[in-house]
Amino acid sequence: MKLRGKVLAPAAAAAMLCTGTVLHAAPATADESNGWTLPQLTVTNGTLTDVTGRTVLLRGMNVNQLNDYARNDPNLPTVAPLDDTDFAQMAALGVDVVRLNIAWSALEPTPGAFDEGYVARIRSAVNQAKAHGIYTVLDMHQDAWGKTVGTPAGATCPSFMSRGYGWDGAPGWATITDGNTTCNIGHLREASPAVADAFQHFYDNTDGIQDHLVATWARLAAEFKDEPAVAGYDLMNEPNPGLRDPFTAAAQLGRYYQRAIAAIRQGERGGMAHLAMFEPSAIWSALGLDATPPTQDITDPLAVFAPHLYSESINVDNSFPTIEQGFDLAEAAAARYRVPLWTGEWGWFGDPAADESKVNRFVDQENAHRMGGAWWSWKQTCGDPHVVAGGNTDKPTGNINPVSCPSGTPLGQPAAYAAPLARAYPRAAPGTLTSLAADGFAGEGRGRLEAWYPGGQRPDPQATGVTGLVVTQVAGGWQVTGTTNGRYSLGKPGTAGGTGSASSGSAGSATGSAGSSESAGSGTGSSGS
Repeated sequence: MKLRGKVLAPAAAAAMLCTGTVLHAAPATADESNGWTLPQLTVTNGTLTDVTGRTVLLRGMNVNQLNDYARNDPNLPTVAPLDDTDFAQMAALGVDVVRLNIAWSALEPTPGAFDEGYVARIRSAVNQAKAHGIYTVLDMHQDAWGKTVGTPAGATCPSFMSRGYGWDGAPGWATITDGNTTCNIGHLREASPAVADAFQHFYDNTDGIQDHLVATWARLAAEFKDEPAVAGYDLMNEPNPGLRDPFTAAAQLGRYYQRAIAAIRQGERGGMAHLAMFEPSAIWSALGLDATPPTQDITDPLAVFAPHLYSESINVDNSFPTIEQGFDLAEAAAARYRVPLWTGEWGWFGDPAADESKVNRFVDQENAHRMGGAWWSWKQTCGDPHVVAGGNTDKPTGNINPVSCPSGTPLGQPAAYAAPLARAYPRAAPGTLTSLAADGFAGEGRGRLEAWYPGGQRPDPQATGVTGLVVTQVAGGWQVTGTTNGRYSLGKPGTAGGTGSASSGSAGSATGSAGSSESAGSGTGSSGS
């Protein structure tokens, strides 16, 4: 989860099981969902692709509604219910991925347990997302280690420290703090001796607690080994560096990632391999850069670097890095591993009108780097630890679906956030995506092209190198599909695609009935890229 200005003090042998293709006879393609296709994802030459050879841009939302948060205010719910309506509303914004926050504490509530009921809830969410043409990333979420690291009621903190709150992540039985204080410095949840100590015991595998999470990963991967609509696994959200210096901390994190990936590959035997998303420590979310795990620790062919990019939002210093510099730093780090870049979290949480230009700049950078990310977050309740710890249980929550607190009454989606988030983009572009901007895109390859356009007005994009172009109205916008056979482009009327400035688009709302379609004819000619 997001950080608000924090300052923080066996190997991959199973990689040979994963080549980015189906390991055995499991289906590589999910059924068509509302006309969108969801083939198994893979990595090709450092780019996120599907097994049909298309570049895939995963753009969507974090969903925390299955997370297992501590209840810091007994009168307020920690999460909102999750149902099909959520995924339908996300699809109407053009979303093609959710980063579904899941909790180790719910998966393994007692040592060695594996809660099949919780897995069933995860599976239900995956299936609902799939029905709306949305992939799912299963994110092993944690904040400040776990639910039980909050300061007990009635406890007194030293004068220079603040009370800590319980958050989410590890089960209580896997929480070893050596009696250190749960109070923190400067209201910063990670700046707590108990949190740091709990993480260090995890890295040191005290009492085998890391073994337990690794084994849980193997069991979870086995549950979804035949599901192409599961994009992949985020191995741990914003890990704390523990009690070590930045470079030693990065190394011990890398060793955990090795073990987790190997366990996932073991669990997937007889099925298909999924993406393995790895993050830098929580320091990156606060500062926009950090030491990262040694490159020799990340050798899996389906690894994806997934930092959280909060530049000019909630970084400690919002003057550096800028939004643009934050993308460049992240891309440089991904290049060292020779893996794709995808940002697992980004967002703004204040006045939408004041933030709109920054949100548009962020989407411009997603386009410039031809990548995607997941907005934090879809819904947030009044009892969410972010709200309670911030002392905001009597104020509206700030996000894409704000509510009035403490009542929880929905306030409606701010257009200043919804419009940038719903901007047009190619969900799946055959071959190589060579350029992408607000006025269109261009690529080179052969296959089925799928693109999203928002609003009620038929987009009628100008196409070159695309045959059988079909424009279909769907909830919230338009689905554009066609077939490419070499160089191609798709752009606004009068453009060649992806050659203009990256200005903002408009979300709007669909005014016609979803499901209508028209053939736009065949595009001819070559791309201007």
